[in-house]
Amino acid sequence: MSKSASAPTQSPPRGSVASVWSLVGGKARHPGAGLVIDLANPAGGLLTGDGERLLGLDVGSERPPLDAWVRGDDVTATWEPGDDRSLRATGLWRSHRPDDAPPAWELVASATTQKLRADATLAVISDVPANEVLSAAWRSGEPPAFTPGSSPHQGLLLVRSGAGRSTLVMLHPSDHQAMTVSMVGQRARVGCLLFPSGVEKGVLLRSRVMAAIGPAGDDLSWAARLVARFASLPAVLST
Repeated sequence: MSKSASAPTQSPPRGSVASVWSLVGGKARHPGAGLVIDLANPAGGLLTGDGERLLGLDVGSERPPLDAWVRGDDVTATWEPGDDRSLRATGLWRSHRPDDAPPAWELVASATTQKLRADATLAVISDVPANEVLSAAWRSGEPPAFTPGSSPHQGLLLVRSGAGRSTLVMLHPSDHQAMTVSMVGQRARVGCLLFPSGVEKGVLLRSRVMAAIGPAGDDLSWAARLVARFASLPAVLST
């Protein structure tokens, strides 16, 4: 791994496969989906052509990653500690293209430290147009029951923009983390707070968040299919 502070260029692992992403000048681009990630500002997340920001990883400061690469449907970057927590953070953004639902994007966030124990709190932020927010809790083997309101700890949020589009944000059911929503004008800022219990030296923490944007007309149907898909995905063993 290069430790240069300059913007990384594509440096995929040995044996890598062709990628749907390109990595040039510190920015990852997905031409097919019209997405851009500025890896020097990971909190900005996936920027869409319509101004939505999905799955931003707040690592505590804006700085180029230690290393970054693209492979297949994935773009991965690692950031060195930026404060006294000595927390190294890794983000892996993965695109999903199901046949029966809108395209979705998954963020696998990881954290580790060289300290005996450290605060490991990271935030995953999405910022989207909104005029209605619905929430639901994970129910094993059953479709989600979305209801109006933004109860912060249920794990599933559906944000309707009023312009014919809806955004689904969900924490994996195996991750007992917190979700918050704040409204600013006609936009919703959805925060997923990861790893609030801290981390010990030698321990790797990992959590997953997924988001998708699709038509509002049948959002309850496609959201239910994506919820079931996300719950059934195998654990990511490495980043």
